Amino acid sequence: MDSLMDGDSETDDTQDAPQSLGSFVSQGLKQMYLDQQFCDATLVVEGRRFPCHRVLLASVSPYFRVMFTSSFKESQDGEVLLNAIAPSIIQSMLNYLYLEEISLTAETAEDLFIASSRLQILPLEEIISRFFVKNISTENCLGIYALAYAHNHKDLLHAAMHHISLNFGSVSEDYDFMCLDLSTLTSIISSDDLVVASELVVYQAVQRWVRFQPAERLPVLSVLMRHIRLPFLTREALAEIQADSEIYGDVQMWWKQLVGEERLWENGGFRQGMYDECIVCMELHRYKIQHLENDYSEFEIDSDLLSGMDCFDPYTGRWKKLPDLKCLRHPASTAVEHKLYLSGGKHRDGSCSDTLYEYNSFTSQWIQLPSMSVPRDSHGFLACNLKLYALGGRNDRHGLTSAESFDLVQKAWTPISNLPFRLIYFASTVLKNKLYLIGGEALAVVPKLVYSGILIYDINLDMWTQMPLDFKCYETAAISMDNGICVIGGFCEEKGRQLTPRGTTEVSFLSSRKCFFLNEDGKVCQEVVIPELPETFAFAGVVCWQRRIYWMGGINCYRLCNRIFYWEPGDSSWTECQERVPSREGFIRIFKCVTLKIPKNTLCPFSKK
Repeated sequence: MDSLMDGDSETDDTQDAPQSLGSFVSQGLKQMYLDQQFCDATLVVEGRRFPCHRVLLASVSPYFRVMFTSSFKESQDGEVLLNAIAPSIIQSMLNYLYLEEISLTAETAEDLFIASSRLQILPLEEIISRFFVKNISTENCLGIYALAYAHNHKDLLHAAMHHISLNFGSVSEDYDFMCLDLSTLTSIISSDDLVVASELVVYQAVQRWVRFQPAERLPVLSVLMRHIRLPFLTREALAEIQADSEIYGDVQMWWKQLVGEERLWENGGFRQGMYDECIVCMELHRYKIQHLENDYSEFEIDSDLLSGMDCFDPYTGRWKKLPDLKCLRHPASTAVEHKLYLSGGKHRDGSCSDTLYEYNSFTSQWIQLPSMSVPRDSHGFLACNLKLYALGGRNDRHGLTSAESFDLVQKAWTPISNLPFRLIYFASTVLKNKLYLIGGEALAVVPKLVYSGILIYDINLDMWTQMPLDFKCYETAAISMDNGICVIGGFCEEKGRQLTPRGTTEVSFLSSRKCFFLNEDGKVCQEVVIPELPETFAFAGVVCWQRRIYWMGGINCYRLCNRIFYWEPGDSSWTECQERVPSREGFIRIFKCVTLKIPKNTLCPFSKK
């Protein structure tokens, strides 16, 4: 008996795996289609009849499912008359459904896409969409965009618009651009994503479109001109518009009365090509090196109060200085589009601050906004849906559970639900209308404890929930990407000996190379692998720029690090950049990073003249 079982086992190992149920069903439908058996539906196109099976059509198409389950005539006799579709297209569609055969070319793909969209053959529509995305070019992107726009296919629309945006200058001179209908043209020229250095490029494109068929299109010119962002044109460009024709006499330069921010928001803001998205390193602490011994240093906090701003453009690798705010130490920072916000921190006498400052990169100016209800230091500071959130932290030596939000439109602070306990030195980020506080130091008990968990605040419910972590961490960095959160570096619970200027010391927490990924529910996701950092860094600036996570500067075992690394999802390791973080002789700088939109030097839209 045992030998027989063993023999069967050996035979099973060499046999192919059993055929799946899905495979049996697919082969059965294919054979019944070829033999014309049990066909209970007929597609009629230009007099030709195509027998098929209702169950298959209804399983892949909401269109046919509704038709065959309703009181329509088609549900009774099974005969479906289809107009404006060629028989060859129906044959190709049925070959795909039954035989899993599809041959796509530039000539046939459009008609197949239109038919599959109309009949809601979802898997076929998706295959053709991927074919278009794979073969998109400057020559066909307008046609693909018009097709996706007409059939409301969001993924294809996004891919085509991305290509148009990057190449708008050349694309807008093509014949296909002149043939766009008014609705499609309007959707393109109203986009913020157009990579154009000047609004004049958009205006000239509209001019060419109108002149292509002037008799029909001149009456809609005033509609199109509403999408031309006149305030961002130079005086020379405006003179060109005014000189074009008397027909523009009704375009009143009402916007001349607007200055600064009003001119920006009244006209939809800058296009993508009019600004650079840069990484701003906001200085939080500055430590002065006291002496050097055996490559190690002793530090003390520098007495100067400042928040220096260094701006890094990853495209060019260049650094430049932005105006400092020389009044605080260790403020919390966040950014919204072209504005940087600082809250709290410490004054010269060491007391905590309640101030809120705003830096506008378009005006290069700082202004002070209404103060928080309480002074805060070492707190969370996040932006979501045009609101700023100040969370926890401490007031001088006392921890805070209070939290509040600042409405950027109303310019007012409002209390929100308190944290469950006092917390500092945590990582924080925003994901889908929820605020996440990861790890940190809990001040609820003495001695202080490192928190092994995550606090999640639901903005819509005004409610906090807690999720456990299997380890303790603090001073980490959290970056939101897609449907989860990347947690990078910091200090993790790990007993060991750390080398200091005065020798080795036994510690419970060491700076870590560890990185991990959290799902939206706050649970660690093992399926997403983030490679370890190349070295154990702490107090580095971490930011997401163009889907890359940048790790900049920091301290490694009392040694200053001015190196820059980045990781892009899918990479197996971190990549080191050639550029270095600017350093100041005799000082170690601790900073936080944010991304900020900064106008190109050629633009001067905020002149008050």
